[in-house]
Amino acid sequence: MSPSRGLEMRILIVVLAFCFAVPAAASTLELDKAVMSATHFGMTPMDVADRRALAQAGLAYWESFDSRIPRNSPTVMDWLKKEMNTTDSVRIHRITATSEYALWELSETSTLCVDLFRSANELVGLGAFNELYIWTKTLGCYVSRSDLLLHLKRAGLSDGKEDGLFSLQHFGIYHKEITGIVANTLLDEARGSK
Repeated sequence: MSPSRGLEMRILIVVLAFCFAVPAAASTLELDKAVMSATHFGMTPMDVADRRALAQAGLAYWESFDSRIPRNSPTVMDWLKKEMNTTDSVRIHRITATSEYALWELSETSTLCVDLFRSANELVGLGAFNELYIWTKTLGCYVSRSDLLLHLKRAGLSDGKEDGLFSLQHFGIYHKEITGIVANTLLDEARGSK
């Protein structure tokens, strides 16, 4: 088998694995590992098929994450908004240490990340500039692993460890992959298209 045919087969297998082998009920650890695997650990250029697989794995991960975050009631949200409308640092510290605030932060993050990865799935292969823009925006989902872990613990959803009920082990490699291999591949593709 030629090297290019082997690469095509590997890409097809990866894409099919993400389309069919990651069921909606997959555990967070399985989804975390799927995203990590889709990054290729920074070892190869990320062509369109690889980036699609990464976008699909990221979307599956964030949809699962989002679906497991309970939402505050409208009454609680009104209370939070009222309490956060202050410059009193003691009051701000008190409110940000609550489980209600943690749930709000988690739901804001997960909803945004689902939207971003949906956009990434739509934009892959539609131009280097647009694609790089959305990949860069997804980095906001990974800006503070420690904050997410703290909020998960405060909300009573996790033990606060990155390999707990909400596995966050892919966070470090994801950031490196986007700012390195994906960005470089898109730059090369843009240069080649001129």
